[in-house]
Amino acid sequence: MNTEVMQTPQLTTGRLLLLGAASVILCLSFIMAIFAPFPLALAVILYGRTKGYLTGVAGLILSYAFASLVYGDFTLLGFYFGVVIFGFGIAEIVLRGISPIKGMVSFGLGFILLMAASFGFLMNSMNTTPKEFILQQIEKSSDKIAEQKKVVEQSGDKDSIEVLQLLDRPDLLAKELIESFPSYFFMGVFLMLWFNMFMVLKSRRLLFSGQDYPHSERELLNFKVPFGFIVVLALGLVLAVWGDMLGSGAYESIGHTIIFCLGIFYFFQGFGVFSAMLNFLGIVGFFRTLIVMITIFMASYLIAIAGLFDNWFDFRKYFVKRKTED
Repeated sequence: MNTEVMQTPQLTTGRLLLLGAASVILCLSFIMAIFAPFPLALAVILYGRTKGYLTGVAGLILSYAFASLVYGDFTLLGFYFGVVIFGFGIAEIVLRGISPIKGMVSFGLGFILLMAASFGFLMNSMNTTPKEFILQQIEKSSDKIAEQKKVVEQSGDKDSIEVLQLLDRPDLLAKELIESFPSYFFMGVFLMLWFNMFMVLKSRRLLFSGQDYPHSERELLNFKVPFGFIVVLALGLVLAVWGDMLGSGAYESIGHTIIFCLGIFYFFQGFGVFSAMLNFLGIVGFFRTLIVMITIFMASYLIAIAGLFDNWFDFRKYFVKRKTED
């Protein structure tokens, strides 16, 4: 008996509204905001494009109300707009039967290029540079930065001195943001896509188990970075370590960006290896979820390293071989 077979839920209006509200609530929850596109994507898949898209519009209206009436800041609205794009994009990948990996990479790179082009157009229209723009925003947020400085001073954290130095030097803070933001934005986009795509595909397989569908979440667990990208990673390591010796500090920043951007893909590959290892050890249920969460938050770099070395050792093969022998 297949315990993963579930009955298709009753598609009531109340459930649809609940999915839309859930996406907004997840946006408000900070850490869990990474999963906000999932309810919207599920709404489109379960209820169809028209009702699903209207749910996203309703969510935008709700987030606007929160942003204007509660927070007095429209950052939430901007973030939720991105959530809507991600949710609809994931839903379209699934509905059109596109390969999850191909769809995720294509959509993610397209979104990043669109955001980069939009930011470049904004800078050009304002006749300013990214550094000048960031300095202007820092100046406008001087009161909030002063409050943050007090919090850091009272925290007694060992890194507080470095943080205070950045907060006291807007030029250094702007430089740090310019150097680090591209890689963190890149990683954030693909992390959100991967996790939400995984949950949508798993939910679709469970809810529509009687229907033929060519793809499943297992394809994401079998993610493998083409071997040739190791050369690009090696170039990034060289620039990160010896960039200053090549005549410009920008080379070091470029090297770190390459490492972080490729690292997220090796993380996906390593996570598949990690999942196979947990299967081999027979770890399931809540204890498995706990181990996965702790490992992701505390040792994500180890997962990425495992993904990198998987190109030579193919760890999954050893897990399958041992399991067969037993």
